Amino acid sequence: MALRRRQLKRLSGGTVGKLWIVAIVLVICTLSLLTSRTRSTATRSEISLEELWGTAPSDGWRPSSAPRSDWLPPPNHSNGYLRVRCNGGLNQQRTAICNAVLSARIMNATLVLPELDANSFWHDDSGFQGIYDVEHFIKTLRYDVRIVESIPDIHKNGKTKKLKGYQLRPPRDAPISWYTTVAMQKMKEHGAIYLTPFSHRLAEEIDNPEYQRLRCRVNYHALRFKPHIMELSNSIVNRLRSQGHFMAIHLRFEMDMLAFAGCFDIFTPEEQKILRKYREENFAPKDTVYSERRAIGKCPLTPEEVAYILRAMGFDHSTRIYLAAGDLFGGERFTKPFRLLFPHVENHSSVDTTGS
Repeated sequence: MALRRRQLKRLSGGTVGKLWIVAIVLVICTLSLLTSRTRSTATRSEISLEELWGTAPSDGWRPSSAPRSDWLPPPNHSNGYLRVRCNGGLNQQRTAICNAVLSARIMNATLVLPELDANSFWHDDSGFQGIYDVEHFIKTLRYDVRIVESIPDIHKNGKTKKLKGYQLRPPRDAPISWYTTVAMQKMKEHGAIYLTPFSHRLAEEIDNPEYQRLRCRVNYHALRFKPHIMELSNSIVNRLRSQGHFMAIHLRFEMDMLAFAGCFDIFTPEEQKILRKYREENFAPKDTVYSERRAIGKCPLTPEEVAYILRAMGFDHSTRIYLAAGDLFGGERFTKPFRLLFPHVENHSSVDTTGS
C-alpha cells in the first residue's frame, strides 16, 4: 500500500504530471457511470437505490461509429500538414483532438500528433505521448486520415528546411467553409498551418453523418490511455468495487474553473483577490455579475449543493464516493459540508490497490 501511494505521489508531481492523474480519474468516472446511471424521467417518489445503481436501458439506441461503405480512405496526395494546440482541461482537449482529426479529413491534410496545452493551472507537460497510446491512435485512424508524430524536414538543393506551420486563430465554432477556404488557402501557400488555440474551433452541428461518426471513432476507439494508466485505473476501480457500489464525482470546484466562471461573491476578500488575478492573467476581460450568472446556471455548484442534490436523488450517508481531481478551492470550509452528508469519501491517494 505504501509503495503504491509513493508511486501515485511521484507520478502526480513528476514528468507525467497532473493530467496523468486526471486521465485516471476520467477512466474511473467512466467505469463508475456504467453502474450508476438512472432514468432521467423517474420522479423522486419512484426512485429506489437499486434503480440508482442499475444500468439505464438503451431504449433502442446503439453505437454507430463505423463508417459506411462509401467512406473512402484519404487520397494519396495530401494538401499539407495540420498542427493544432489543444487547450483547456483534459475533456476539452479530448474534444479538440476529435475535431482536429475531422478538420484534417475535411482539408485532406496530414495531421501532426495534436499538442496538449501545458495548462497554467495543472502545470502539466505530459503531452499526447505521455497520456495516450500513440500507435493505437494512428493505426485505428489509418483509413480516415494520415497522422505523423512530427512534420518531417524538407530536403531541397542540399539544404534542410523545417516547416513550423503558418499560425492561425480559428473562429469559435468555425463552420466547415472556414477550413475549406481560409485555412486551406494558407495550408497550400505555406505547406503547413498551426491552429491555436483549438478548443471549440469546429462547429458541433455538422449536417454530415459520416463526419459525426468519425468524431465518435476518434473518441471511443482511437483515443486509448497508455497501458500503465489503464492498469492503475483498473486497480483503483477493482478495489472500490470489491467493497460494493461506489460513485465517482469530479466536483470541479477548482481555481481555474471558478475564475473562468467569474463567480466570486461567496469567497473571502483574499480568495476573491486570488481568483480575480488568475482571471486577468488567463481569460479575456468580461464584466460579470454574480447573481445574474448564478441565476442562469453559469456558476459551479458548491460541494454542499452537490451533496444536497445527491441526497434528494436518494443517496444516503452510507454512499461511498470517489472524489476526483485535486484540492477544492476554499479548502475545508467547502469540503466539510460535503463530508458531513457523505462521510465515506475516497480519492486516488486513499485507495489501497495492493490487493487488486
